[in-house]
Amino acid sequence: MLPIPWPAAGSLLSGVGTVLLLWCLREHRGTPSAHWLLLTLVAQAVWCFAYGFGLLVFDPTLRLALEALTWTGIVWTGVPFLAFGLTYTGRGAVVRTPWFGLLVLVPVVTTGLVVTNPLHELVWTEFRLEPVFGAATVAYEPNAWAFFAIMTATVFAASGTLLLFDTVVSYGPLYRTEALAVGLSTLPPGVALLVWLFELGPVPQLNLSAVLFLPHVALDAYAFVGGDLFTYSPSVRRTADRSAIEDLENPFLAVDTDERIVDCNPAAASLFGVAKPTVLGDPLAAVTDLRIDDADGRVITRSDGGERREFAVSTSRLRNDSGRVVGHTVILQDISDQRRREQRLEILNRVLRHNLRNDLTAVRGYVGLAADRTDDEDVRASLETAAADVDGVIGMTEKVRAFERAVEATSAAGTFSARNALDAVAADLEGETGGRVAVTVPSDLTLRTNRDLFELAVSNLVENGLVHDDEDPHVTVAFEGVESDRTAVFTVRDDGPGIPNHELAVLERGEETPLEHGSGLGLWIASWAVTAVGGDLAFETDEGGTRVTVRLPGVVDPSAAQSADGTRADRSAAADRRANADRSQ
Repeated sequence: MLPIPWPAAGSLLSGVGTVLLLWCLREHRGTPSAHWLLLTLVAQAVWCFAYGFGLLVFDPTLRLALEALTWTGIVWTGVPFLAFGLTYTGRGAVVRTPWFGLLVLVPVVTTGLVVTNPLHELVWTEFRLEPVFGAATVAYEPNAWAFFAIMTATVFAASGTLLLFDTVVSYGPLYRTEALAVGLSTLPPGVALLVWLFELGPVPQLNLSAVLFLPHVALDAYAFVGGDLFTYSPSVRRTADRSAIEDLENPFLAVDTDERIVDCNPAAASLFGVAKPTVLGDPLAAVTDLRIDDADGRVITRSDGGERREFAVSTSRLRNDSGRVVGHTVILQDISDQRRREQRLEILNRVLRHNLRNDLTAVRGYVGLAADRTDDEDVRASLETAAADVDGVIGMTEKVRAFERAVEATSAAGTFSARNALDAVAADLEGETGGRVAVTVPSDLTLRTNRDLFELAVSNLVENGLVHDDEDPHVTVAFEGVESDRTAVFTVRDDGPGIPNHELAVLERGEETPLEHGSGLGLWIASWAVTAVGGDLAFETDEGGTRVTVRLPGVVDPSAAQSADGTRADRSAAADRRANADRSQ
């Protein structure tokens, strides 16, 4: 028995490898791009087996039939591989267009022409056996359609390969190795096919493309079986990139260095009353009245459906991989509602700060005057109650004004002694409320933050503890230490009735509702002030009172504060003992 010629053995081995790869990939049949790859592998298997068995057949008629089957496999590998490249890289919509359907006509027509070639010889002529290396190789003269069909299949396969290489360049290491392997796998059989078609080799009748599917199968097996290529599909990222722009509610435009529009999303097209296909290439200024040099930070007004809308413009540079500026992006943020809220708040704030405060001050004077002139004790008591209520509202407006002034100066961070600031807060509140405030904070603890907001936050927390304790109000402000990120930790403790749970729930949620709200502005202002300087608050309340933990970044010298903290517990205990002694007297 004669051994199988090596060209036939290599071709058949490639076919077996292709079938094994098909078997391994059968579980991915439902994956969008997998069925196109499976179809490519089926055509590849037909190509390899038909050519391999054909090299063993010396009967002219049967050899002609196997050559026709080989051609069928060849022409049907290009289109499905292109479809695979499109679908795998997130361009599957192209496959569903009529234009792609026209591409499918090429292998369909070629298959028909190859099968019926003996009748018309439009694909090749002068078919004959010319054995080499003991294999039944054949020779014939390919006609124009043969060149067209194979070159078209090659272009389709090359296009799919380029799409995969685009993935290598664009989508980083997540898909790089697998996509590179699949892209390179098409080169050996593709080059061998062109060498055979144009008779460039020393043995022109021998087509080595089927044999060179061996490295092709090995690379595909690495990518699809070993590398889980279908598990990490770049179509997800491409779709996300496209959706991030197309589905963005804010109008978006991209321009090149000459400020010509190269992309825009539907929101921008709708805002400026243009259609994307027609506006591409138009100057940005002609469409939007904007120029990149002075667009950033501008506010433009447009009419959208008869409604006046205001948009804040933001621009940023687009750079390529080498860092060169290749264009700009323009994003428009709809600030209409924000501007209207700001205007309403400004009006309400002005009314609260000026009109209401001035009128209440006048009312307070008249109520006090009336209380002084009446001899009726019940009337006087009612007037004094009314005066206290008016004082409370006036005090609330003062808190709002103090908070507004502090927030406006948020950027004015400075370095100060925490102990000095807290002593000043304690002295003011002791004079106003008659309560006692103990400060157990190291004298060398230095903070760098907004002092006004720091004092405002602590002042409102301490005041809350003092005014809600009807029996000998006492509040302790203590330093607990410095965390690793230079955050100072303070506690504000009182022995009052504790903050009601519903008020704490409102603070934690960050908003009030018609059925659940706080009793005043003090805790809100404390929370806002701490948040404004990058800190946070935590509340603990029980029958013994309330403990508020305040974390504030900005410790200047953590080592000094920590070393001073060694005596903090002793100082705090001493302060508590003094407070208990005062309470017992």
